[in-house]
Amino acid sequence: MNEGTKERLKKLNKLLINSLESNLSIRVFQDSVSEDEFKHELNGIYHYIIFETGGMRKADDSKFTLIQDVLVRFYAENVDDVDNAQIDVISILENKGYTFMNSTKSAIQKGKEDAYVDEIEFNFTRSFKYVCC
Repeated sequence: MNEGTKERLKKLNKLLINSLESNLSIRVFQDSVSEDEFKHELNGIYHYIIFETGGMRKADDSKFTLIQDVLVRFYAENVDDVDNAQIDVISILENKGYTFMNSTKSAIQKGKEDAYVDEIEFNFTRSFKYVCC
């Protein structure tokens, strides 16, 4: 049921991953990073992006368009200017049809160490055609 819409969602997720990875040279994961991926693929360095898809709602102006919330988290260890990265993420995804809503920048403690990792949370929305049945 609704296979066309489901396939469109898969393509949108691949587009998000490929766009960020190719333009920023950074790994992008969906939903989480496993401990094994963190240790072996990332060599224990916090320099990656996680994205999560959220709820959906109908677009006000179309009964065949859905809008979905997308949360993007950028983790950066030893990056001098995360504001530049912030602008890059916004530009890349807006260029791919995402709508930027807002971002929040903070620092999180790295384990029990006296070291911190920059974290930027971005809130985007994306829209796509929905055809019932």
